[in-house]
Amino acid sequence: MNKKLRWILIILVGLIVLLVVLKKAGLLGKEEGTQVTASKTTYSNITEIVTASGKVFPEVEVKVSSDISGEIVQLPVAEGDTVHKGQVVARIYADIYNSQRDQASAIVTQSVAQKNNANDALTGLKASVDQTEANYTRSKKLLSEKVISAQEFETAQQAYLAAKSNYNAAKATISANTANIRSNQASLDRAQKDVDRTIITAPMDGVVSLLNMKKGERVAGNSFSIGTEIMRIADLKSIEVKVDVGENDITKVRVGDSAIVQIDAYNQRKFKGVVYKVANPQTDATTSTTSTSTTVTNYQVHIRLLPESYVDLMGSGKPFPFRPNMSASVDIQTQTHQHTLVVPLNAVTTRNSDANGAKKEEDHAGANGDDIKEVVFVLQKDNTVKQVEVKTGIQDINNIEILSGLKEGDTVITGPYDIVSKELKAGTLVKVVSKEEMNKKAN
Repeated sequence: MNKKLRWILIILVGLIVLLVVLKKAGLLGKEEGTQVTASKTTYSNITEIVTASGKVFPEVEVKVSSDISGEIVQLPVAEGDTVHKGQVVARIYADIYNSQRDQASAIVTQSVAQKNNANDALTGLKASVDQTEANYTRSKKLLSEKVISAQEFETAQQAYLAAKSNYNAAKATISANTANIRSNQASLDRAQKDVDRTIITAPMDGVVSLLNMKKGERVAGNSFSIGTEIMRIADLKSIEVKVDVGENDITKVRVGDSAIVQIDAYNQRKFKGVVYKVANPQTDATTSTTSTSTTVTNYQVHIRLLPESYVDLMGSGKPFPFRPNMSASVDIQTQTHQHTLVVPLNAVTTRNSDANGAKKEEDHAGANGDDIKEVVFVLQKDNTVKQVEVKTGIQDINNIEILSGLKEGDTVITGPYDIVSKELKAGTLVKVVSKEEMNKKAN
């Protein structure tokens, strides 16, 4: 009996020792920890992206308006039609302008005839001047020789002076007629220009992008102000995308930056572009390239689409692939860093500088910028995490550059977002699982 009891005690002691060993090895009573996803830091190339959305526009679009008033009697084009420079795109009722032109032409003809008559009269007056001058000269000599009386001399003198006066008056009349002809010719030229303006032609090659008027409608216009807009013609060979970029990102964007453009009408297609203009915030409101709200200022950035990226969509018989106001999204590539240390964006979060624990919403709300630091949580060998302050650089849509604080091969916690951004603190026990397993748990 004592022998049996002794064996029981030995077995119990052995079990106790085994339990202690398993406990110390972490194989018994092990705490599972918070489930998280993780990723290792690596060296990679990274390109900073500024994402924005906007609309497709032709770089050059001209408004075609009327310089005269009247009824549209011909409108031989429709929206989307291709037109060429000089092609007739509209006609205004011209009868009244033809009548005014004909009237002005008749006045010019009349004034020319008056001048011609005055020239003919001048020829006769010149002969009279020559004749009376000769009589006056001869009478003057005869008077000195006392052949004629003083009264006869005065008669000859008066005849000469009268002829000379009539001649000078005729010359003045001709000068006035010449001035009238110039004035009347100017009126005729204006009347002819009004007639010419009844025929409206395309100012350039392009496509009718907008048609505002219909045949039979009236337009108003004159030489001193912009008339009724009839249509717009766009040069679709040069296309741009106008996007709004927020004030936090606009300092990153430079003229010459490359861009990847996606147009909704070509959902799976990516086009290449280049930034060629960044809005000036001083632009006048009437031609504003900036838009503001109570809290954010947006700057308009112009991106030219490179034709080589859509040359396959063009060709003989094919319509131009883009239309004004198509929706587009743009990724502007502002700068690229080669072979730099990166981590997933979700790995970087913020904490208060004086706190080493989980973020408290009320504390964070009251902290100023100097109290906030960027941190990541690095997995340790005992499955706890260490909070590490980092300095970050540029980022793309997936990764962010780490300038200091980490080394290649470090395992950083990347999710779930709420756990990383709010709950994790130094020493938290975690269990790393795959993204698939985490997604299954979430579902």
